[in-house]
Amino acid sequence: MNRRAYRRLPSTHLIDESDIYGRDADKERVVEILLLENMGCRNQLPMDVIAVTGMGGMGKTTLARLVYEDPRMKDHFQHKAWVCVSEEFDVDCVTKAILQSLSCPTEQDFHSNQSKLKETLKGKTLFLVLDDVWNENCQIWEVFTAPLRQVAPQSKILITTRNKIVAEVMCCAFTYPLKPLQDGDCWNLFAKYAFNNQPDAVGPDLVRIGKEIIKKCGGLPLAIKTLGSLLHRKLSFQHWNKILKSELWALSEDHSNIVPSLRLSYHYLPSNLKRCFAYCSIFPKDYDIDKNVLVQLWMADGLVYPTQRSMSLEETGDEIFKDLESRSFFEPSKRGGDYFIMHDLLNDLAKSMAGEFFVCLDAAQAQDMSTKTRYLSYIRYKSDNVDIFEKVLKCHQLRSFIQFDSLSIGDDIMSRLCRLKYIRQLSLKRSQNLRSLTDGIGNLKHLHYLDLSFTSVKKLPNSICLLINLQTLKLRCCDDLTELPSNLYKLINLRHLDLEGCGIRKMPRGMGKLNQLRTMNMFVVAKKGGPNIKELGALTHLTGSLAISNMEHVSDFTDMREANLKEKKLDKLILSYGGDSCRREEAQCQEHVLEALEPNQSVEELTIEGYRGTKFPKWLGVEHFLPKLVSLSLLSDGNCVRLLPPLGQLPSLQKLTINGFEGIKVIGKEFYANGSLIAQPFPSLLCLMFFDMREWEEWHICYEGQSFPRLEELYIHNCPRLTKSLPQHLPCLKKLSIWGCGNLEATLPRSSSMEKLSLEECTKISVKDMPTWSISDVLPPLHHLSLWRCPAMESLPQGGMLSSLQRLSIRGCSKLIACGREWGLHELLSLKELDISDYVMEWFPEEERLLPPNLQSLSFVECLDLRRINHRGLVHLHSLTSLSFFLCPWMSFEGMPEEEALPPSLSDLIIGSGCPLLRERCEKEKGPDWPKIAHIPHVLICPKGMVPKIRAQGQSCVKNEDCVKFCPRTCDVPGSVSRCKGGFCVCCEGPPHLI
Repeated sequence: MNRRAYRRLPSTHLIDESDIYGRDADKERVVEILLLENMGCRNQLPMDVIAVTGMGGMGKTTLARLVYEDPRMKDHFQHKAWVCVSEEFDVDCVTKAILQSLSCPTEQDFHSNQSKLKETLKGKTLFLVLDDVWNENCQIWEVFTAPLRQVAPQSKILITTRNKIVAEVMCCAFTYPLKPLQDGDCWNLFAKYAFNNQPDAVGPDLVRIGKEIIKKCGGLPLAIKTLGSLLHRKLSFQHWNKILKSELWALSEDHSNIVPSLRLSYHYLPSNLKRCFAYCSIFPKDYDIDKNVLVQLWMADGLVYPTQRSMSLEETGDEIFKDLESRSFFEPSKRGGDYFIMHDLLNDLAKSMAGEFFVCLDAAQAQDMSTKTRYLSYIRYKSDNVDIFEKVLKCHQLRSFIQFDSLSIGDDIMSRLCRLKYIRQLSLKRSQNLRSLTDGIGNLKHLHYLDLSFTSVKKLPNSICLLINLQTLKLRCCDDLTELPSNLYKLINLRHLDLEGCGIRKMPRGMGKLNQLRTMNMFVVAKKGGPNIKELGALTHLTGSLAISNMEHVSDFTDMREANLKEKKLDKLILSYGGDSCRREEAQCQEHVLEALEPNQSVEELTIEGYRGTKFPKWLGVEHFLPKLVSLSLLSDGNCVRLLPPLGQLPSLQKLTINGFEGIKVIGKEFYANGSLIAQPFPSLLCLMFFDMREWEEWHICYEGQSFPRLEELYIHNCPRLTKSLPQHLPCLKKLSIWGCGNLEATLPRSSSMEKLSLEECTKISVKDMPTWSISDVLPPLHHLSLWRCPAMESLPQGGMLSSLQRLSIRGCSKLIACGREWGLHELLSLKELDISDYVMEWFPEEERLLPPNLQSLSFVECLDLRRINHRGLVHLHSLTSLSFFLCPWMSFEGMPEEEALPPSLSDLIIGSGCPLLRERCEKEKGPDWPKIAHIPHVLICPKGMVPKIRAQGQSCVKNEDCVKFCPRTCDVPGSVSRCKGGFCVCCEGPPHLI
């Protein structure tokens, strides 16, 4: 079996532990090994590599997932990352995947990514899982590990591999061979899938024969699970006995690499499922398969036939997929939703059954193609020549060409592909060099599936409308595509039209003739004389997502009613209005049109953007109209709407965003209910967000103690006139963020579930507005507190609220900084990170032992007058590993002793932008302060070109073109000159992006 690579998303580390048997002891042993001191540097790294080995299907990845999700890993390591490597160890892809797993942006350049990874992990403890490694090349391993050579000691890499040679190449400090499941665990796993965990409900004969069958599975969890799923479908002694005595058990595994029990599971599939499963060989290993795309491909290949007249092709395909999933041929992907993956062994099984008609190809494997090749998936194009496509063109009977990577397919190659007259599926997704299609596309009469997503296509030729068999046309994120062919209505068999993210400005006439459409996620309403909204009325089968833009062009509510959205089972609906007019007649027109729209009860997500009416329709907020609505966004930059609809009566609403609406001054009872309270207001709401409501003054709290029983997140941003009243009884609130509410004077909600509290530019909120707890109360698990530019805040909250605090950020709170000795910081034994910013502070900390003993990271940002660090206040910080300075122009280590000036535990010192004096005095082996920091393993000093200049309040920058708005919330407006109101402005000597 040839093993090839694929650029893919990381495999999932999420896991349902209820589905796992017999691995508790294995998990504890591996965790124990990972928490041990390093065993030695056999691999020239400051970290140990531990390998979990075992044959395919043994449960190596499952064990790694259990270990990765163990809470001890999070407590012991500062960073965790999970990467599925698979068959080719592509250093570039794996490096990017680690950065993504660490939530770091990636670059196109490999060396930039390696440098970024090195700086991100320098001095940090890392737990890295590399799942499914096959690489035996030590040079590749050396290149990959180059950025990891400055991680903190006690970091660990855990790999899973079938190949013991891989463990030797990686110089593993410990190899853990994973053994088959014990008999009892095998039976428990089998009983879960074969008997739904109820073996007592079946006869003893089935139990006896079931135990004989699992003995043949060799203790492989995957084989047991798959075979159990198969046997569950027919609980008869004759059927089970037939499988037990099947000759397929005796077939050798040596040549095909297929586990006999998996081959048996395939053998007993119905014939239509066999064909659909074999088709999946076209996907690379570890690929996240979109179930809907797979069904569309099955349809395009003619593998789906409705068994009932009432069922559509899509419904039939969905049933086939569910059947295969129930037999354990697919499992959910990390991405969630409709994404699934196949185990490597099942991928091998599919390829074995598909035979030579299916080829999964890269540039190094062209020899695997033959004239018999019918299905070709293209993984990677490593060569600049087009020889590979010359071989593709010799496959005259090719039915499918699908690429899974960004390739160099341009207009010339596209014109050659148009010669493949029998092709049914053509995917050129992410071919950014593809700018146009030739008229020859119209010759592909058998084409059923065409994907041009993420290409640079600017125009589709009219000849594309000759493809009368086309079922699926995908144009997602074709930014340069502004219009569709005028004869698009001739594609009478079109069922799926993906236009999301396109630059389409108008729809062609006759869209209503495409009456087979099941999904069309975008419709642009034209002005008078163009295609009318009522053309949607003929598209009776529409489902999924639909975004309607230019809603302001719908001038007649009867047209909207004829669009008949009420009968379309959409789950996501976006309504966008343009223009800025608030004339009364236009407002009334929009009100009537929106009232007539009335979507189907199936809608789960609804967005209304730019609406200029003065009131919302009656159907919004009425329980029986939108019973399934989960997410609602109301976005407007106008001042027409005065009252919000009664959203509290939506029974399933979980996320509510209200943005803009400058006409709203008061939110009151109308927000909770429409007249009389029928049910508990907002019974399911988890997240509530108010943004940019500049005229909002009061929130009349109604039904206190009854409303918002499940609310977990509350955001109130940029509501400068809001003065008082916030809900108090929010028992489930975990995150509270208030920003830009300068007039707010209100007691903050009290919640024993609070985890994160952020207050920014709340000039009137003081410590007396913070919630308090008595000794007998359950204290909140608050781990993150941010107080930015809150001048009335004089002290930190007391009463145990901060007992679990891990991160504290204080910026621009002068009174609070001045009373540092009263903070009680030394009592916060859980605090690990402290971030301080102040414009007048010159010396910190004021007292010895002011800081808590377990502090790990201390940062100073925008401390414009900071001159010295009181080193005596740091000597007791035996856990301090990171010390950072940014925009501290007068800071230096002058006056500190050369020995033991800073804690010996420090592993990172960062001297960032705007610290010219500190940078000069700490210059390596030259600066007078260098001997005081030379013992620190990792010292990062910002290059001279990145040093900004600090400007006084109101002073403009001489170098206008390089002026940087460092703090956009305290400067007037963006532009070449930034006059600062907050006391400083940052102007860069080098390019602004270096800041």
